[in-house]
Amino acid sequence: MILQIDSTVVTWGWGFLVAYIAMILGLGYLGYKRTETQDDYATARGGFGFLVLALAYAATVASGSTFMGIPGLAYGMGFKAGYYAMIYPIGIYIGVLFVARITKKVGDRFGSQSIPDFLGDRYQSPLLRVLAALIGLFLLFYIMAQVTAAGWMFETILGLEYGTGIWIAGALLLVYLTAGGSHADILTDAVQGAIMIGVTILIVVMFTTGWGIDGGISAVNAALPSDMGWNSHTDPENPTFANWWVIFLLFIAHIGFTAQPHLGNKFFAIKGSQYMKKFMTAAAIVGIALPLMFLGGVLGRAQGIQISNPDAIIPMLFVENLPAVLAAFLGVAILSAIISTADGLIIAISQIFANDLYRKTYVPWSGGDPTSDRVNQRALWISRISTVVVTIVAVAAVRTPPQYLSILLWVGIGGIISAYSGPYLVGTFREETSKTAAIIAFVVAFGVYFVIHLGPQFGLYEGWYPYNQNPFASTGIGLIISCMVTYIVSQFTEPLPTSHLDEVFRPERQASADKSSDD
Repeated sequence: MILQIDSTVVTWGWGFLVAYIAMILGLGYLGYKRTETQDDYATARGGFGFLVLALAYAATVASGSTFMGIPGLAYGMGFKAGYYAMIYPIGIYIGVLFVARITKKVGDRFGSQSIPDFLGDRYQSPLLRVLAALIGLFLLFYIMAQVTAAGWMFETILGLEYGTGIWIAGALLLVYLTAGGSHADILTDAVQGAIMIGVTILIVVMFTTGWGIDGGISAVNAALPSDMGWNSHTDPENPTFANWWVIFLLFIAHIGFTAQPHLGNKFFAIKGSQYMKKFMTAAAIVGIALPLMFLGGVLGRAQGIQISNPDAIIPMLFVENLPAVLAAFLGVAILSAIISTADGLIIAISQIFANDLYRKTYVPWSGGDPTSDRVNQRALWISRISTVVVTIVAVAAVRTPPQYLSILLWVGIGGIISAYSGPYLVGTFREETSKTAAIIAFVVAFGVYFVIHLGPQFGLYEGWYPYNQNPFASTGIGLIISCMVTYIVSQFTEPLPTSHLDEVFRPERQASADKSSDD
């Protein structure tokens, strides 16, 4: 059913959408002009400065979940959702500190084009590369969440039915991603990241002034049900915030968030390792600020806005409180935020097929040369075809929208984080981590996540509350187990050859040796 929206909002919304399409087509064309090889399409290696990449990275992390899903949680749960909003970016950017620099250096040294590829190169393990690639396909759930968010935006701001909106969102993604790849992805994400900062500032101002409610912040709190106020912290009947332990696990789970393929491959695009500190600082500042969007969900609930789907609260807040032209502009701005994550996800999955499974697995297995021009051109075409197929599948899968976007996207990425975290996080700063340990930890941690969360989600058995309904806590447990198994098994298994470790960590080893000689 289409929401009853002011026709002026709809008119302005379509006007801004046309301008937005023109912008992304222009940026997509620039990306196309800079894309000549498979590596260009996959990584945009060394193509961007720290600020552009920081905005793109923060925009990709934020996604439709931050701008619609988390405010939706706040609309339904009150201030408790703030624990999620403010904890998750801290965990993510701690993870970035662990892995960004070494991922950039080693990835450039070996020509890695994705995080599964990086893991395969780091551990000299085609098997680990294939396992990571296959588990990486769970990113499809993440794409589905973004497409769902886009569908609600089209319905709320542009007056289209949800089912029509999701197909238009898919078409928008394809018009620039198929040609421009990672260059188009990063260029559009950087612009969208800047817009997202402005939207967040507006929401913070509306909340702190108690927009639409006399009395400021205290009046907003007073207008909420008692179990949603700022004095309500946990709720045994709410699996996401059942107790302090699961809230702590939410933080732990997000430390491994940056291991996801669509985020890790962004590190390859920065111009040089010397810019990593500036990149990480800028990305963290922006990334920690954007989740303040949850305050919009709290404000919408306090104002008494009635809406059937909580995830649509932010666009409805704009429609109910702002002039039509501004509400329409901000609605299209949020749509751009959603697109900014979906495009990176689609590129990441396309590389699973083109690079990880075809170029780095099938070609060597069949006796071919993965570095040949013919193979690289074929991989480029596989990338573009995969982009189309993945987008269509994701749109078709969410013709019936889910209840909460934040929960849907974690159904898949929780398994990725659980499996990747030990080999990626531990193996990044502990050279002695063995190939055997990485593979065992990968399989065991994913198995644990499947048992405590995915199994119940797929209806195989009831599971254990709250983990059967809480993907964040389940992922936190998976991450801890993955890291512990990686470390413990490495104590009893043979490390990788010294010659390979020298190649992987050569600059770090040399720097250490130079420091010792100076002392």
